[in-house]
Amino acid sequence: MKGKLWRILVPLVLVMVIIFISAIPIQAETSDTVVFTNTPQFLSVSIAPGTYEINGADGKGAKPNTTYYTNPLGMETAPTGAGALDAECSFTITNLSNVAIDLTVTSSDFSAGDDNSTNSDAGTNAATEYGAKSYFSGQATAAWVVAKVSGSATGYSNLAAVTDLKFGMIILEQSNAWTGATPANFTVEVVASAS
Repeated sequence: MKGKLWRILVPLVLVMVIIFISAIPIQAETSDTVVFTNTPQFLSVSIAPGTYEINGADGKGAKPNTTYYTNPLGMETAPTGAGALDAECSFTITNLSNVAIDLTVTSSDFSAGDDNSTNSDAGTNAATEYGAKSYFSGQATAAWVVAKVSGSATGYSNLAAVTDLKFGMIILEQSNAWTGATPANFTVEVVASAS
């Protein structure tokens, strides 16, 4: 009889355990989290040197209807046409940004002088108008971009973050003679935008 009781009791206990286990709710994660990192897009550039004098170092002064290059090898010496060399660029631009940037160069009208030439916005000169172009190290002549008062095309694309690049300017002085000797100033601005 003992054996018979066990045969009835064991399946009964197993059925009760199964019912009991299925009656217990399964504890699962009902939520989870995602941590977001918000890295700001930081755009910043610096240029050195911050000033430049066209043909003034030798005391000759700028001549009308003359093309000047900010080339340390000679102000009337054009950069290498197949690709300007670092040694032919007077300025260093540093991308202090945390992203790659595109560079656009603008050049204002002259001010504060006897002859305040206006920028032709075409890279060419005329009476009372000067032309300006920018060039970057490694760029061939075809890549040199007209530096307008506003709305210049991108002069250099995809400069990596925290990288230096050399660049220069080409200035074609107004075609007519100066009317006075008071120096005029103009500003070249390099604007960075995210690539």
